[in-house]
Amino acid sequence: MPLRKHLTFVVHGARADRADLRQTVSWVRERGHAVHVRVTWGAGDAASHAAQAADKGTDVVIACGGDGTLNEVVNGLDGRDVPLGVIPLGTANDFARQTGIPEEADHAMDVILRRKPVRIDTASMNGRRFLNVSTGGVGAEATQETPAEAKASLGPLAYAITAVRKFAENQVRHATFASDGFGLDVDFMAFAVGSARMTGGGTIMTPDASVTDGLLDLCVIETMSRSAFARLSLAVKRGEHLGLPGVHYAQLPWLKVVGSEPLSVNLDGEGVEAQICDYRARRADLLVHVLHLPGED
Repeated sequence: MPLRKHLTFVVHGARADRADLRQTVSWVRERGHAVHVRVTWGAGDAASHAAQAADKGTDVVIACGGDGTLNEVVNGLDGRDVPLGVIPLGTANDFARQTGIPEEADHAMDVILRRKPVRIDTASMNGRRFLNVSTGGVGAEATQETPAEAKASLGPLAYAITAVRKFAENQVRHATFASDGFGLDVDFMAFAVGSARMTGGGTIMTPDASVTDGLLDLCVIETMSRSAFARLSLAVKRGEHLGLPGVHYAQLPWLKVVGSEPLSVNLDGEGVEAQICDYRARRADLLVHVLHLPGED
């Protein structure tokens, strides 16, 4: 990359007035870089801004927001080999957590300016790309139903509070999971399909996932009593649940999930509903500035 870079900041509208972000943008300009700032006001804006910037020849597109903003930017860069930078300003910031990107805006900017981008895998569900983990069941429903004001005041704890309420509903969820040499037909509490490892504010549902192996990691947790699931959740939080009763785990090149009724599914914090979920691993199709890859010390 040239010494003087053309940087495009894609900023979530609710974060545009943050003093630390404004100071970082000013500091980058003072260092002689060409800077364009694009603010989002609605769904789809971040993807559109990212795609337009990449098509105009920007050197880096920087997602400034939470995992939802990051997901949109990643989709805007689909098919465009332009590096991604991340300034994590959201509630969970799962991608930043597992790749060593600091929470402080100026320190995150240092990663973008001083580290060469690395090439990693992504994944897709019904054609939409995601970076981290796609979840279904209790976790996805809790993420979708957690109010924005609760996330702002409580952070990741807000998801846990909503999840407790979801447990009490005792809803039966059923789906089939199929891939090459793999099949599972089961009532489930939750499932996760990971390109990376972390979701929901630090929960490690797919602890063996790698962003360089070209595979998806699938974890399915069968329906069980609320007390058993609560105990298991403690192990899931730490990524220590593999091999425990009621837990299925596999590494697959693709996966088809078919629900007995429409499923609430989460992609990097973005909620969708689908009865058929077609997951694909996408090898080495994203350049990104990080300190380290997920799972590396």
